Amino acid sequence: MSPVDKTGALMLGGFIFAAFGALYIRNPAIYRRGIWLKTSIAIRLLSERNYIRYMRGLGFVFLVCGGVAFLTGVLRAISN
Repeated sequence: MSPVDKTGALMLGGFIFAAFGALYIRNPAIYRRGIWLKTSIAIRLLSERNYIRYMRGLGFVFLVCGGVAFLTGVLRAISN
């Protein structure tokens, strides 16, 4: 893989992570229906309030990590 490909993958991956983070912050109960009710440990073990708090926290972590990855890719693209 050339450095340009790695930079593009880093930027795309960061953008996707940030998008999912924003989605989890905006709509934390997105997976509380369907098949996820039977498979997700967090849904089964946490109350509704704590699950929403957990998903918002996860969304914040995704948003920060995605932003860092995206900015790293941008900085690599500028330096090349």
